[in-house]
Amino acid sequence: MDLEKRLLDIVAGERMTEKDFEQFYKYGDILALGRAACMVRDRRYPDGVVTFIIDRNINYTNICQCGCRFCAFYRKKNDPDAYVIDEELLYQKIDEAVELGATQLMIQGGLNPGLGLDYFETMFRNIKQNYNITLHSLTAPEIMFLARKEGLSVKEVLQRLQEAGLDSLPGGGAEVLHDEVRHYISPRKIKSEEWLDVMRSAHQIGMKTTATMMMGSVDQ
Repeated sequence: MDLEKRLLDIVAGERMTEKDFEQFYKYGDILALGRAACMVRDRRYPDGVVTFIIDRNINYTNICQCGCRFCAFYRKKNDPDAYVIDEELLYQKIDEAVELGATQLMIQGGLNPGLGLDYFETMFRNIKQNYNITLHSLTAPEIMFLARKEGLSVKEVLQRLQEAGLDSLPGGGAEVLHDEVRHYISPRKIKSEEWLDVMRSAHQIGMKTTATMMMGSVDQ
C-alpha cells in the first residue's frame, strides 16, 4: 500500500478502512498523520480557531466494588491505602489547578457503597460556591451505581446533581461498548446499553457528555 497516496485520499474525504488503520498504526509517519488530521479539522472548522480545556482529574475515592480486570486503581474498604478524599485535600487540589489556569474539574472515583447521592450534592454545591469552574464529573457507571443505591431513576439522579452544580458527564466507563469484551474485562460494570441510557438521560435534561474508548485489551 502506498501510504502517502492513501492518506491523501482519506484527507480528500474517503473513509478510513480497518486495513488502513492497521497500516498507518504500524508504518505511518506520525508527523504526516498529524498534518492530515489538521487538514481535516481545518476543513470542518475553517475559522482557524483551535480550542482546548485545561482541567484536573481528581479522584475522590479509590474504594470500588467493581474490581475490573484491567484496573490497578481500586481498593477494598479495609485495604491500608484505601481512601475517601477529605475536604482540605480536595480544595488544595482545586486551588493548584486554578493557579495553573484550569477551568474545569473532572472528579471521579470508585463505586464506593459508603458514599450516597448527598455526598456528591454537598461536594458540588460547595465547589460551585467557592470556585468559578466547570464540573465535568462522574462517569456513567457512577451515575447508575448511585441510582440503584438510592432507588431513584437515572434521570432523577442527574437532575439532582445538575441542580447541585454538575455541568457535564465524562465518558469514562465506556471502555469498549461491546458486551463480550466488557464481560471479560469488567464483568461487574454496567452493560453497553446501560452506559448509553445514562448518556441519553443526560442529553434529555440538556447536559452535555463525552465518550472515551479504551483500546488494546481483548478487543479486535
